[in-house]
Amino acid sequence: MNRREAIKNISISFGSITLSTGVLSMIQSCQTDNIDWSPDYFKKNQINFIDRIFEIIIPETDTPGATSLNLSRFVDAYISKNVPKENQNELNAGINEFIDVILKNENIRSINEIDSVSIEKHLSNHLDSESYIDSDGKNYSQLCGLFREMSVRAYKLSEYVMTNKLGYVPIPGYYDGNVDV
Repeated sequence: MNRREAIKNISISFGSITLSTGVLSMIQSCQTDNIDWSPDYFKKNQINFIDRIFEIIIPETDTPGATSLNLSRFVDAYISKNVPKENQNELNAGINEFIDVILKNENIRSINEIDSVSIEKHLSNHLDSESYIDSDGKNYSQLCGLFREMSVRAYKLSEYVMTNKLGYVPIPGYYDGNVDV
């Protein structure tokens, strides 16, 4: 399976989220402030990178941003539980290649030294043009589109957005058994 197919399968599986009790429990568990949290799928340095990408896509304004809502925790839990291992490996390889391209193009040695301006530049280059080719001869537009899709879906499924913006009620409707027919 090639990377393009893997990213397509991941995005299809991400797009087919239904509000089952498992997804709701993942949403609620991602909203707690657990300092001892460790990622299941991403590595520690990758989660910091993913957090910064998600914060660029969904910044903090009058509503909480991606970092405040712990969107990377939800995405990490979702990928580790719902995406097949071969697709996880393809996604991980794509993320590592994208990080390496940014490090090489910006002449930086460590992932922790990458600033948000560099990330935003590379992200916007690939999101705005599907024909953009990076210095390694590859196009990362699908991966960057997947970052955008994951962050937006995780944002829409966050507890804050569901309850405050979308009017989600766990038990819909009001029941009154004494109504004239």
